[in-house]
Amino acid sequence: MSWNTFECQNPDLCVKSAVDGTIYPASRAALMTSDVFKDMFACCDVGPSDPKGEDALELQETGGELAALLRLLHDPPPPPEQIPTDDLFQKIRYNLATVIPLPLLVSLLFRLVDKYAIAEAVAANLRVHLRANAPAYPLEVYGFATLHEMDWEASEASQFVRPMASYRLDDIAVLPSVISYHKLVKLQHFRVKALQDLLLAEEIFPHGYGACTTHNESTTTSWDRQRKALMGRIDSATDVAGEMSALTETFVACKSCYKACTAAVEMLAYKCKRLPRRLDQVSNLW
Repeated sequence: MSWNTFECQNPDLCVKSAVDGTIYPASRAALMTSDVFKDMFACCDVGPSDPKGEDALELQETGGELAALLRLLHDPPPPPEQIPTDDLFQKIRYNLATVIPLPLLVSLLFRLVDKYAIAEAVAANLRVHLRANAPAYPLEVYGFATLHEMDWEASEASQFVRPMASYRLDDIAVLPSVISYHKLVKLQHFRVKALQDLLLAEEIFPHGYGACTTHNESTTTSWDRQRKALMGRIDSATDVAGEMSALTETFVACKSCYKACTAAVEMLAYKCKRLPRRLDQVSNLW
């Protein structure tokens, strides 16, 4: 969909850009989905406009902005297309080809929806598009959502934010307040500590179960050495199970040790995925 062009199939008035003079035919019924236009029509007699736009309704928007506004009113964007996923911990994914680009959302579309009080259903769909942008632009989505009090969208984006120390100062500037920054730091600190605790608690032969009588001591020592080496490198985004899985191949010569290591890594992966990842899951931290 092109947002800088617009055509109306059954126009009964014209809308004109007071900035550059661009004129678009439009439908009064479509404009009535905006509270601003509804009130305008209620108090003013806006009759049919001639094709040249002599009696057109003038708005302080550029031609491109006006086209986007009229598209929102006449042909509101549906939510992005969902695609199937087998990940039990990330139940929703989106077809990126159907997602409205983030710059267009944050610089124009949300502003128009707010300025012209467009129907909540349109705003709700735009918020879904905002969430769909979070995996690729987590900090930007989090900052925008926080600034505009979109708590659910901010929380959704928080799970994709990289470790804060990895961002440059210019990147962090998109955050609207110290509090919004602090919440991310607290979330990530919680995850690091929780990941470390899980790793230290996971044994390769839990309570002696599946222990290899031949390699019990050496296998346990290797597991312990690997996790202690990993401890100091864990950050909020570390795939702890993935890092520990590298040890599995060292046990291929022993069926019992290989099976035990595989099971321990899989259990670790399951437990790590269950850890809180979003702000709404750790709201008791502040």
